[in-house]
Amino acid sequence: RIQNPNITIRLNCDFFQQKQEGNLPEHKLLVYTGQIDSYYAALGMPKLEYRSLRFEEEFVQDPESGFFQEAMVVNHPSPDVPFTRIVEYKHIPNQPTAVKEGKVKGSLIAREFSSAQGEPYYPVPNPGNRELYEKYAALAAKEQGVAFVGRLASYKYFNMDQAILNALEMFDNLKETGKLEPKRKPEDFGPGDGPK
Repeated sequence: RIQNPNITIRLNCDFFQQKQEGNLPEHKLLVYTGQIDSYYAALGMPKLEYRSLRFEEEFVQDPESGFFQEAMVVNHPSPDVPFTRIVEYKHIPNQPTAVKEGKVKGSLIAREFSSAQGEPYYPVPNPGNRELYEKYAALAAKEQGVAFVGRLASYKYFNMDQAILNALEMFDNLKETGKLEPKRKPEDFGPGDGPK
């Protein structure tokens, strides 16, 4: 649990409702990691497109060699396969020795299916969305006291290493200039491994 008088944690509440009702705690800087288009929804601008995921889990009773697949994540980038990847949780690090050696019977896998409905995970990169995002980014650049950070706020697929580098560079910038803002544009991080 975080015990710092400068940090307030609120769960199960709607940020926008709290903001509208004036219930946000006093702050000098707000770090916003949600969808950038949701932040500006009151302006009536069009929404950006996002891709979501649907997960189907299956317990495999007795996979050969103790594991269903050779790695934790195996991608299936084929138009003939309805799912995008399979995750086998048994490969997660720090498992007991018996699990690592394949001696534990059965394995839980999850197939990930791409979906246009549901919680946003990934931006949908196309020229129309890029143009619309640039309009949102111009608004965000003028927003005082708010730093837009992360995949949804930047409308950019970041690999984990890119996301961490982005956060570290923003912190370095805060120390150097007093402003929590990116040192470079999201597109300067390269394409990442996500949808192109």
